[in-house]
Amino acid sequence: MQKGLDVVKKVVLIFVVVLIPALAWSYAKPIRLLLPNLNGMQCNGAICVEDPKKIDKAADLYESAVANLAAVRISLSASPNFIYCSTAECYESFGGGSERAISYPFLGTVIAPESWQSYITQHELIHWFQFSEIGAVSTMMKPNWFREGMAYVYSGAPESDIPEHYLPMMAKYRDWHSGKSWSEVIHQAGDL
Repeated sequence: MQKGLDVVKKVVLIFVVVLIPALAWSYAKPIRLLLPNLNGMQCNGAICVEDPKKIDKAADLYESAVANLAAVRISLSASPNFIYCSTAECYESFGGGSERAISYPFLGTVIAPESWQSYITQHELIHWFQFSEIGAVSTMMKPNWFREGMAYVYSGAPESDIPEHYLPMMAKYRDWHSGKSWSEVIHQAGDL
């Protein structure tokens, strides 16, 4: 009886150690952000690219975005993984779809091939600021005008590159934020 139980334990252990991570890697594509090198990326710290020749460009975009946010007193407490894809296949392999970039709380951000602009990196870094200051789950429960309005307001995106339906969200966010310090914004966001 004990021998049969030991065999069952070994099978369960193999299932937990091998099969579950393999299934997660195959079907929960954002999980790949945890180990981007295993998905064909070349990384330098938190910045990863498909083509090693583009690592400097990606790092410049990231550093520029961080500096621009620091200029408006938005500081990040962590450096999330930022994956800069050069191909649609890469973007899709991390779970991206038709959006230009996507941030997955706790995992990282993926930038689509056509989105290598500092303001798009800034937009996604604003989401990371929200995740760290308000909480990832709490941020996702906030109204779209707050989440996206804030991200677009502080992204520095040219108006010509902001989808029209976000413009009223930006206006609502600006009105709400008006005159508030960052600590008031974070505190009052909890009431939204």
